[in-house]
Parts: sequence; C-alpha cells; structure tokens
Amino acid sequence: MTGRLRLFVTDGPDKGRTYELDDGDVTVGSHIDCDIVLADDSVSGKHAIVRLDDDRVVVRDLNSRNGTWYGPSGGMRLTGERALLIGESVRIARTTLRVETPPAPLDKRPARDGIDVHSDLPYEDARAAVLREFEHRYVVDILARHRGDTAAAARAAGLEVKHLLALGARPTRPTERD
Repeated sequence: MTGRLRLFVTDGPDKGRTYELDDGDVTVGSHIDCDIVLADDSVSGKHAIVRLDDDRVVVRDLNSRNGTWYGPSGGMRLTGERALLIGESVRIARTTLRVETPPAPLDKRPARDGIDVHSDLPYEDARAAVLREFEHRYVVDILARHRGDTAAAARAAGLEVKHLLALGARPTRPTERD
C-alpha cells in the first residue's frame, strides 16, 4: 500500500479526533512537545512512539507509567515493538486509537461561516473537522479576552496551560494529501 495511514481515537477524552501519520517517528503523549498530544491525564508526558511501515503502524512504549496495550480486548501489555494492521487498535493509558486509511479526498464546499462540512464524509470525520475549528476559535478568543495571559486563560477555560496551548497548536484545517 502506498497511501498514508491515520490514528482515530475511539475511546478517551479525545474521542473522535483523527491524527494523520507522516514518515518518521511520531511521539505520542501529554506533553506539548509531542507530535500527538492527548488530553488523557493518565498518559505520560512522552508515552509512546508510532511510525509508518508500509501498510502497518509500528508502536513502541517509552516506559510509560500506565502502559501501552494491544490485542482484541486491549489486555496485553506492549513490551518492545508491535506492528498494527489497518483496523487494529492500541490503548495508550485510557485512550484507544484505531489504525485507519483516510477517506478519499473530496471537493470542498465551504459553508457560510467558513467551516468546511461535507455531508458525504463519515460523521466522525465531519465532527472532528468542526471540533478542530471550534477549539481553535475558542483558544484564540479566550487568549484575546485575557490579553495573551495563558495562565489566566487556562484557569478561565478550566484547562491546564499545556492543554490550552496544545489546542491552540492543532491545525484548524485537516491536512491535505497529494
């Protein structure tokens, strides 16, 4: 297979989010410096590494405190590396991610408010796109209301500073592939 793969969150605080995978190692964790930042408070700062390997995703735990799990019921703890095929899942602490192929690209039809919504997309993909746009607008607004004071904005939002910054750092539009 020559196309890209993605991770779709099926359970946990980030349920419904989708993360496109690129070549190279992708760090997963709760720290803002990770490539994939999860809001699950049981995820370690730098929890795991994932990388593309043809039509599979290879996962390696980084000695996390709550572990990385796999298998049909998510009950086998990962030691070393594990390759996951399309449709298989991995559990990182309390967050479950499933390996998927992205849907075929569609022609965009912008809505009046600027959020691209495609009724011909699967519901979860459309929901994730709207959620990303909402989170971006929310962070921009709350930071403006608090004059750029991230600590005050985070308190007002009821979030940790690292999670507020992670929401603001996420792209507002899904990445497009050639």
